[in-house]
Amino acid sequence: MIRTKNRACTGKRRHDTQEKAEEHRDRLIANGAVRVAAYQCRNRSCGGWHVGHTPKPRTTR
Repeated sequence: MIRTKNRACTGKRRHDTQEKAEEHRDRLIANGAVRVAAYQCRNRSCGGWHVGHTPKPRTTR
């Protein structure tokens, strides 16, 4: 699951279904986006799906 850093989903494109969110993700990837994923919104009042960037891989020191 992708974390939203406790931000509301204001300003994010809401998709009604997982399929629509994944179609949007696929279009973004086709246009050169990297590390993006569809996820279900944790905000109860939204109840939709969003597309966002996945976290960068952690590096060990």
